[in-house]
Amino acid sequence: MRSSDVRAVARAIYGTILATALVAALSAYEGMGAWQILVSMVVTMVVFWVAHVYAEVLSQRLSAGRGLTWPEVRHAFRSELPMVAAAVPAALALLGSAVGLYSRDTGTWIAVGIGVAALFGYGLLLAYRERATVPRTLLTVLVNGSFGLVIVALKAFVH
Repeated sequence: MRSSDVRAVARAIYGTILATALVAALSAYEGMGAWQILVSMVVTMVVFWVAHVYAEVLSQRLSAGRGLTWPEVRHAFRSELPMVAAAVPAALALLGSAVGLYSRDTGTWIAVGIGVAALFGYGLLLAYRERATVPRTLLTVLVNGSFGLVIVALKAFVH
């Protein structure tokens, strides 16, 4: 796997954890409707995306010893996109709730469930890429998925 692909996966994992944690935390506020949770999650993801781009641009400037060109800055924005893209499935689950297809609580549980499933999936991808044995695959999947399970446990505890 190319290093740019590896970094994209890392950004997607980070985005998945962030989006899942945001939905879980925001859903604890009974006064927040599905629209408010959706908008808050999306805005927060965009803020984190811009912050990551800013940090990347600054680190590249330090490394290069010069200001960056606009194509280099655009590349930084694009390279951080997997972090935001990882939140799209959760956002769609929340949108279904916001438009009345199902309840707010159902929408947040679907969004969190999607995040947990994605984290287990990333563990499976990692084990596959490592050509791991079955026991090692199970351990890798469980360790990666445990981040999501902790978020679910915290969500359940708060409710």
